Amino acid sequence: MPGTRISPAQDLAPSPSPLERRRSPPTTLSYRYYTTYGLKIASQLELPELEPLPPETNPDIRIQVGDLTGRLEDAVVSTPWLQCNNKNCQFLIERVARYRSEQGRCIRIDRRLSLAGGSTVDEGDVRLYLLGSALGALIHQRHWLPLHISAVQTPAGVWGFAGDSGAGKSTLAAWMHYRYGWKVVSDDVGVIKPEESLPILYPGPPRLKLWKDTLERLGIDRAGLVRDLTRKEKFHLNRHRGFTRKSEPLKALVMLERGLDNEQASIKEIEGVEAFRIVMSALYLPEWGQRFNGPARLMQVGSGLAQRIRVYRYRRPWSLERVEENLKPLTQLLHDGAGHVR
Repeated sequence: MPGTRISPAQDLAPSPSPLERRRSPPTTLSYRYYTTYGLKIASQLELPELEPLPPETNPDIRIQVGDLTGRLEDAVVSTPWLQCNNKNCQFLIERVARYRSEQGRCIRIDRRLSLAGGSTVDEGDVRLYLLGSALGALIHQRHWLPLHISAVQTPAGVWGFAGDSGAGKSTLAAWMHYRYGWKVVSDDVGVIKPEESLPILYPGPPRLKLWKDTLERLGIDRAGLVRDLTRKEKFHLNRHRGFTRKSEPLKALVMLERGLDNEQASIKEIEGVEAFRIVMSALYLPEWGQRFNGPARLMQVGSGLAQRIRVYRYRRPWSLERVEENLKPLTQLLHDGAGHVR
């Protein structure tokens, strides 16, 4: 989901403009068909970041463009920028669009803008919040588990990497692909369906987001790449060839931690309550997970996942010059086939 967390302090405007300029959509908008996170999508908005599908008579969700009311009716949570009830949520990104995710089945987008004098909004900005926060809310409405991770198809199966912003999730996934030839399963968000017998990880859009210094270190030309909306030194590699389309069981989740410059890299398996905490800390948009699932159910599915996969804590110095050296404990474990590290 192309990675935007809902945060009133950072990602969303604190209040909408009282005036909106209407930009009427065509009377009839045709549907295009895509897939991501194991969903079949019929969309009135073109989504070049996603894998296309043939026309689908029974899509899982629909994305529709049209006018929305200023506020969501019967909202339990209500602010100028966000309203939620027990089944739906609506939020405003000022100068971009208003979005409504409904009952895990539909996302509506209102393209009326609060811009002056004929300005236009980049379509990529509209899609950014659609494929991030709006789709993330819809996944929670379906009672699935979206994880804020990068995941790689390693010799030991699919491993996911979690951590705070800047922990190196995307960098690690890109390095493993470009240096070792391992396919990327997902970057930013992957989805688990708790009702399935195995913890299958369903990949998101085939897009890597890498910092300028990582691109240079890997020898990737920045020409033609899309700059990140909020971080000018970060670039998007859309429809990246390094991704696999397969959905496979998640074997392990690794929490990335930044060590001291002179510290030796180490990896340790975590069990019990701490493993559960790591799984829960990797949840994407946790506030909406609680809203649409309830705390008890969310804890239940998080605990169930922690018991079905291995959980590790991987601590290493953050240095692009020493990546290979710092990766040795992790790659040795992967080549040994998910062995036992205590």
